[in-house]
Amino acid sequence: CVDLKGNPEIEADWPTYELKYKDDEGNEKVMELPLTTADWAATEGRFKKHFRKIKREEWQDDQVPFHEFVNLSKEERQGKTPFIWMLGKDGRLERMACSMEMVALAEDRLLFWDQLRELAGYKVAPSVRQQIVYELEEEFEKRAAALRAEYEAKLAELKATYPQIIARRMAEGLINASRGGADTVADVLKRAATTPGLKPITLTSEALALVGGDGGGGGVAAPPAPGPVAAVAAQPAAAPAAAPAAVVEEEELVMEPYIETARCTSCNECININKKMFAYNENKQAYIKDPKAGTYAELVQAAERCPAKIIHPGMPLNPKERDLDKWIERAKPFN
Repeated sequence: CVDLKGNPEIEADWPTYELKYKDDEGNEKVMELPLTTADWAATEGRFKKHFRKIKREEWQDDQVPFHEFVNLSKEERQGKTPFIWMLGKDGRLERMACSMEMVALAEDRLLFWDQLRELAGYKVAPSVRQQIVYELEEEFEKRAAALRAEYEAKLAELKATYPQIIARRMAEGLINASRGGADTVADVLKRAATTPGLKPITLTSEALALVGGDGGGGGVAAPPAPGPVAAVAAQPAAAPAAAPAAVVEEEELVMEPYIETARCTSCNECININKKMFAYNENKQAYIKDPKAGTYAELVQAAERCPAKIIHPGMPLNPKERDLDKWIERAKPFN
């Protein structure tokens, strides 16, 4: 919409300049400073009443350069005095205190400069930036949750199966070392079961877990038991216990915005606020087309302007939108 290429410092809030001065020893120095609204106004006689010279012996730490003061919040400004640097007759630096009217003028000019840069495409509007950040963070949280669930499932599987695998390999290693062969635990159990004069072996659930459930693992022929016991053949592995399902935390309930479309009078109030958020159906009655296509503030403003009072803003979908407390309070009568 606007071309600002003639400005050499489009990205900066203030252009800069070099102020040459003499220090206390008379040496020439150079200081780079922003050229603010106050620096310009100090050269205009009509603004003379908004400036006051601060004597050198009155210089204090609570005196803040004008461009820094403008960026402070109202709370941070308490007890501080904004000033600009100027040159005295002897070429030394002087401080000129500025009035709060000059601060207000600078804030107004900064706002206008921001609007120009938004129109020219050099700066993103705060509302647009907040919406983009919210959508990116929401997508990031979804991906992070999916990855977290995937790795927790893998970790649970490892915890359930890895100890059995290690125990089986250790048992097979011990057997092979003692016999000098390549027998598996299953081979040892089969051989023990067919050895003449040796009664069958009963394996406990712990022993089955140790050998991995398929006859692989350490086993030693047991001495004859006093009573009859049932023979136990190598049994297939019991399936590892499934990892406990991830507990899904209940999401906080959010009342979404809606319109009582059947009562719409087609007044265009909501459509004029945001055509992407609000739309008309085939009967030219309004409904919320996309609640994320605008801000919560626009929803509340539409509810306030609606003559039929049929727009219900609900609760904000973007918890990081600016001034939410104010807009939530204004939305109460319509929810």
